[in-house]
Amino acid sequence: MKKLFICLCVLTLAACTDDGEIYDSKKHKKSDFSAEKTVGLLAATAILAAAANNNYYGGSTTDYDWDWDYQPANGRWVCRGIQTGQYAELENCAYDMMDDDRWPG
Repeated sequence: MKKLFICLCVLTLAACTDDGEIYDSKKHKKSDFSAEKTVGLLAATAILAAAANNNYYGGSTTDYDWDWDYQPANGRWVCRGIQTGQYAELENCAYDMMDDDRWPG
């Protein structure tokens, strides 16, 4: 994830040409520079960075509510965070009814 973010940051420092390449003063003329494509690249990078910062799919990175999950393969009840789906301490689910209607299967 850090590598992706760093690559996106590097791309935002570069400018684009009309044919979609990264502008290189040795290879391109000043007239090849495209302000619209550069702004588009910056906007796309900002959107991707925001999505990456928000746990890829817009989900929360921390849990504030938990629920039970029955795992038939080992016959155990586990506690999972509703927001992330990550396993949590059993105490977090202590006052919830033991039912498995959130994570079937």
